[in-house]
Amino acid sequence: MDNFKRKPLDFNSFPSIIKEMSENDSNAATVIDELIELKGENISLAILILLDDMNIRGIQLFNLYKMCHQDIEKFYNKITNIKEEDINYINHLSASLTPYKAVFQGTCLNRFKFPYEYLFSNQERVDYIKCKFINQPLKTTKHDLYPDISIEEALKIITDYGFMCGYSQEYFNNHNKEIYQVFYNKKGDILYTTSLENKDIFLWKDSKLIHPKSNTLNEIELKDAPFETYENLLKQEENKPYNYTLLPVIKNIGSLKYQEQNHNYISSVTAHIYNLLTFEQTYEYLDNGLKKLYAPLLKTASDKAYDEIIKNLKNKDGLEIAINLQDNMNYNLSKSKLFAAKERFCKSHGHSINHPKKRFLCQLFLDDPYIQNINTKIIDILDHKKKIID
Repeated sequence: MDNFKRKPLDFNSFPSIIKEMSENDSNAATVIDELIELKGENISLAILILLDDMNIRGIQLFNLYKMCHQDIEKFYNKITNIKEEDINYINHLSASLTPYKAVFQGTCLNRFKFPYEYLFSNQERVDYIKCKFINQPLKTTKHDLYPDISIEEALKIITDYGFMCGYSQEYFNNHNKEIYQVFYNKKGDILYTTSLENKDIFLWKDSKLIHPKSNTLNEIELKDAPFETYENLLKQEENKPYNYTLLPVIKNIGSLKYQEQNHNYISSVTAHIYNLLTFEQTYEYLDNGLKKLYAPLLKTASDKAYDEIIKNLKNKDGLEIAINLQDNMNYNLSKSKLFAAKERFCKSHGHSINHPKKRFLCQLFLDDPYIQNINTKIIDILDHKKKIID
């Protein structure tokens, strides 16, 4: 039972609170980062305490964000006006992904005395997955596809629904053969899967259905009903132009191995950035149909990667992430692209570059303290790279 105990939050350290609330889930960490940018640290701290009091962290936090159509303002309003049916729906989305149960009543004091009361029992897990606690159950297919399905059965279902494989890579994880595949259909829906060949297990865990050609971004976790028609998918409350940069990046096998061998928050972010940096090479392995869907993202992947590097430099782990990219992922970061990303980041946060044409070392002393801190970390990154080469 001790293995499942969540650590109490350390209210003397905001970075520590962020780390515990994200639970090494990079998606949850990104949501928290957006919340801080929107509301500032003080209000964000209050929101995180509310979430923790409801036993909501990590993947549960990200599922709540998806319930709000990945709109951070709606996410904030939802938390401040949360209802019991919202908690039930979070548990429906999370029951197959985490042992922790969200609760409507506060938990802070009791959770550490009686942690087992805030974990799903086997029956609760089944009931939440099958929507028995939800007033209006979701429409599902006739077959429960998770987790008792063989690879052969899963692949037959995929092809029966008109999906074609556009990318397939084999790799070994702790001597176990795994196959990572990306499927798509004529409508532009994209399906990500992993199969454990030695154990005949087909994983839906990280898979999503995405429809990039519509005016709205519809997505659903591929759990019990991965092939619901689009008439039954969750609808956005308001139409928004589709943003191609929201397409999930196809994973590079190198990053998959690295993340699985070193799974924590830093490795997850490192792997995500590496996938962006190497997307041009990965793109060449896609078939023509998948290339067509991913062509818009190809133009922005590199800039997006460097933007992520610079954004993370403001955190204490940011320098380690950049060094990991160079050391463990064996990728040489570009000096010019780092500087360009730094300028984009600073301008977006209201910090102008006063002397953009001056040499970088001159800028180090002329920029305001906020930018100087980023400059110093960029020098550390480049200096580390130089030491490795020397």
